[in-house]
Amino acid sequence: MNIKEIFIAKSKMFRLHFQLNEDEIDLLLLGKNVVYKGVESNYRELKLQLIEAYPLIFGLDHNKFQKDETTYPLWDDLPEETKKLIEDRPYTAADNVGEAGLTNTASYVILAIKHLEIGTIFSESELTRCLPSPLNKGITINQVSGMLKGAFKKLRKSRKFKNDNGEEVNDALYLIHKAMDKRLIGKAKRKLERD
Repeated sequence: MNIKEIFIAKSKMFRLHFQLNEDEIDLLLLGKNVVYKGVESNYRELKLQLIEAYPLIFGLDHNKFQKDETTYPLWDDLPEETKKLIEDRPYTAADNVGEAGLTNTASYVILAIKHLEIGTIFSESELTRCLPSPLNKGITINQVSGMLKGAFKKLRKSRKFKNDNGEEVNDALYLIHKAMDKRLIGKAKRKLERD
């Protein structure tokens, strides 16, 4: 087995041990500008940035993660954001919320980013890719009013990338500038339970 095959096998073992799906891994990697979903099936190319960022989800550095004797970390050794996501799982791209989900976009966004630490920068496409269907088909985050107002800050810069069609796209960047309010998270959950 080469390094790529070893990494993919080990990352899948860790993911399954903590009962995470690929979309939840991508939520934990928000702000790192890498995508995990599709790496296990060889749909997506494995990049060095992912090899370095993935073990951080579990509180390990990539050198320790690559070693054969590395075992699963204990619950207390996991980073706080990983614990938060595991304890209270958000809706992800694996879920289909139907057309009714389009009226609750803010609630799904709040639940998707609630585990992020202050100072995390993420892009609009990173976030929308992890939202449930049909929201993951390309929505625009509206922070002018409603629940998202003040939840995070839109930066004045953007990231350029090429989409699947080869077109160059400007991707808005956002910053978590304050801790996510527990009252806001509760409100988002209640709104989804009602609908």
